[in-house]
Amino acid sequence: MSNLENKLKKIIDTFNDVNREIALKDIKQLSEKYSKNIRVQNVLFQVSKKVGDIDTSISALKKILFIDKNNISYLSQLYKLLLGKGLLDQALEKINSILEKDNKNYDALRDKSYIYFLKKDYIEAKKYIENISKLKDDDYFGYNVKGLIYLKNKFFDEAKNFFNTALKINDQYIDSYNNLGACLLELEKLDEAKKIFDSAYDLDKKNVSTLINLANVLSLQDNIVGALKHYNEALSLEPDNQEIISNLAICYCRDTKEKEAKIFYDKAIKINPYDYKLMYAYCTLQLKINNLDDSWELFDSRLLIEKNKDKLSNFNLIKNNLFENLTINQDDKLLVLREQGIGEEVLFSSIYPDIINKFKNLKIEADKRLVPIFNRSFEKNIFVEDGYYSKNSTVSDFNKIAYAGSLIKFFRKNKDDFDYVNYLSPRKDIINDYKEKLNTYKDKLKIGISWKSVVNIYGSLKSLSIKDFEPLFNEERVIINLQYGDIDSDKKYILNQNKHLEVLNDLDLFNDIEGCMGLLKNLDIFITVSNSTAHFAGALGIPTILICPKKSSTYYYWNTNTGSSIWYKNIKVLGIKKSINETIDLINNILEKNNEFKFSN
Repeated sequence: MSNLENKLKKIIDTFNDVNREIALKDIKQLSEKYSKNIRVQNVLFQVSKKVGDIDTSISALKKILFIDKNNISYLSQLYKLLLGKGLLDQALEKINSILEKDNKNYDALRDKSYIYFLKKDYIEAKKYIENISKLKDDDYFGYNVKGLIYLKNKFFDEAKNFFNTALKINDQYIDSYNNLGACLLELEKLDEAKKIFDSAYDLDKKNVSTLINLANVLSLQDNIVGALKHYNEALSLEPDNQEIISNLAICYCRDTKEKEAKIFYDKAIKINPYDYKLMYAYCTLQLKINNLDDSWELFDSRLLIEKNKDKLSNFNLIKNNLFENLTINQDDKLLVLREQGIGEEVLFSSIYPDIINKFKNLKIEADKRLVPIFNRSFEKNIFVEDGYYSKNSTVSDFNKIAYAGSLIKFFRKNKDDFDYVNYLSPRKDIINDYKEKLNTYKDKLKIGISWKSVVNIYGSLKSLSIKDFEPLFNEERVIINLQYGDIDSDKKYILNQNKHLEVLNDLDLFNDIEGCMGLLKNLDIFITVSNSTAHFAGALGIPTILICPKKSSTYYYWNTNTGSSIWYKNIKVLGIKKSINETIDLINNILEKNNEFKFSN
């Protein structure tokens, strides 16, 4: 045995039996003398890795690869260390070196897709994970990665299956529990998500990701006490974790605790000034308590939340005109863009008369269903279909471009500025048409109902069941359907209860907005959850009772504390405090005691 081998053996024995730090010191000294000796550098790599000195391990591997450039084993170990350090581009470079030599290398393809996932390039990530024809049967990490990639590409059911497979292979792998729970949240299955997070919590009560996830789902389920308990458990483990502090602030915003929300909001924003989800939650709280100046300063944060930003096809046109950067002169040629969601488009259209009065060189894009309604209601032929200018070269003719919601701050500076009534004008011929169709019920109270939100994020959290409305049916009333979407099972249920739901089958409640407005104008009262039809009723001045579960508490236009909305004077807002049955009983009392249904804020 050579002198060098004796020295290496002694270092290894010292590492195994005596003192790891002494061994590390000795091998470092030896490596300086034998910097081009693969055997020496390999021992340095192994020893430094085991004591957690990753920088030294990386340095040793680089020296080995300088000598043995094509060694896939060393390349693999190096990229994994680089990946663990978050050096994604360097890791990717080494992976590509491996794939040049072995384009079917399983670990390299899997981890390349994972790196693209970490870089938030979810399309590339999916491409490389698909290059693996079949994941190894025992590779729970691989199934977890594939699930994450599918989750981010919004293939939720497929992602759920991958996470479940990972857990079948390793039922102790907490990451897959947390990812499966997150997937179930996207599918709006709160109860199932909580069970999964509970399972992760049972495995490790000090896993910060689990504590945050469990608190988040409890917050959505209105269990504020439980949510705060788990947030604070997480905070005790990581006191400076911005995600925990931010979610605590959001939880207090949801619970309308302004003082506590501000404390954690200030802390979180100091750590991360670009937490737009938190900004928007805090903004909605300020709107609810009518602190409008502070609200509008943060309102554009709604556009920068990842989920919302993905849906804004014209975002590049306005990205430099957000927050205080938006300034408009009266003589500017202004293009106003719509945002996602026809309900909020109707809400924001309440400022269109103010915009029309102030700006003479004006065009406004709108959902194509709304163009004739807006042109008629605001008596200006300036409304065009979404994309008419913004997706055309003529967009360069405009001096300023802004989303409708971003203009509110110029016209609604205090609560008195909301002192307007119905501002949309339905067609009289359609009103008369539905009046004739409902003439059979002229002696009955005509009540419209809508119980689902089907197109919004977390729509099911705002929705109720037709069964919840059942106590409203009696002989003195006609209950008229204004629920868009598939309601076949709902109709069947009511029929089986020997009750009558008046359904106007010739009316497409989702696409035929003119018809929907004409029908709304024939109602004595409209009872609904938060959906686009609620906004049309508000804009038409229809007496409306809006049932607002606490899960809808982030919707700034419905105030369950005051039972009103500053946006619509004709809407009475009822929160579900104890049960939906209690709320429906309250509505029945309102229907029986009030003949004119005049609501005021």
